[in-house]
Amino acid sequence: MTVAMCGDDATALHVVGELVRDVGGVPATLGTLDRVRQLEEVAGFVIGLAFAGFDPGSAVPHVPSNNSRAGSQEQACNC
Repeated sequence: MTVAMCGDDATALHVVGELVRDVGGVPATLGTLDRVRQLEEVAGFVIGLAFAGFDPGSAVPHVPSNNSRAGSQEQACNC
């Protein structure tokens, strides 16, 4: 499972990324804290779909990962 994260503190992101890996997840740093509102809104959308009985994967298409970046928490999306 990919765990999306945002943060301004590189050390904190590293620690949380390691915790995510420890439980079998893949950390994905998506930007700084100024992007966290977007992340929360997307999470609300996905959760709403699930509670309404829809498969969130049907609305959020799967995009194959670039294996050189998969799990790399040092690289952030600059979208």
